[in-house]
Amino acid sequence: MKITFLGTAAAQGIPMPYCDCVTCTYARKFHGRNIRKRCSYLVNDDLLVDMGPDLFAACAIHDVDLINVKYTLITHSHLDHIFVQNLGLRTRGMHNQTELPQLKLVAPPSVMTLLNAYGASDEGMNLQRYPILPFESLNFTDYHIKSLRAKHMPNVGDAVNYIIDDGSKKVLIASDTAIYEDMVWAHLENQKIDVLIMECTKGLKQESSSVHLNIKDLQFMIEKLAGIHAITEETAIYATHFSHQHCPPHDELGGVLRSIGVNCAYDGLVLEV
Repeated sequence: MKITFLGTAAAQGIPMPYCDCVTCTYARKFHGRNIRKRCSYLVNDDLLVDMGPDLFAACAIHDVDLINVKYTLITHSHLDHIFVQNLGLRTRGMHNQTELPQLKLVAPPSVMTLLNAYGASDEGMNLQRYPILPFESLNFTDYHIKSLRAKHMPNVGDAVNYIIDDGSKKVLIASDTAIYEDMVWAHLENQKIDVLIMECTKGLKQESSSVHLNIKDLQFMIEKLAGIHAITEETAIYATHFSHQHCPPHDELGGVLRSIGVNCAYDGLVLEV
């Protein structure tokens, strides 16, 4: 399994244009891994998780195309995770010289509502919808997809994280969630995840959040997952979805995360599992 990190920031990105905090100022000056676009992940060149407003720029910067993408999984309807116009640009007139495969779009109902409001036809965008709710599974030719209930967007209630199994390896992508509710753990028991990609939006903030994780809560999640054999000592663990308000520049953040056995993801990182 190959995983490309096309973005590793929370909703504001880093640097945030309206901010002069230490993290944003440092990123503007030193660039490199301190620059973070909104989260998106490409799996095996044919499956995309989330497609926010930075997707096209990310593809250009990191020498990635989406020509072979046959599956897109959307976690929830916040703008940094689904910018519907990205789908609209799949219409035939936008790429006359290039044939695209039909796109299987897996997403919770709130995302489908956004797509309805956009107005372009599914036929025109060459996509087929697969609405999904927490704890449902889908079997495709190339992947088995399992959704988990994320603790996020409580007023909507359909935000999900995904376990993606390509028949060889499993990855859990949990970009937006606070500590899982009790009902979730039973669905993770004995999963033996090969790659854990989990958010750390609140970073060094001491207080826990009801919609995101700080480092302390991330550590709790990892310990809980290990205790129920969802992950093992061989599992590769990466933190992502960082906020400029609570996360220091990359090198400093990486040092803190390494102290708890976690890798600090960065834009353009490619994992070969």
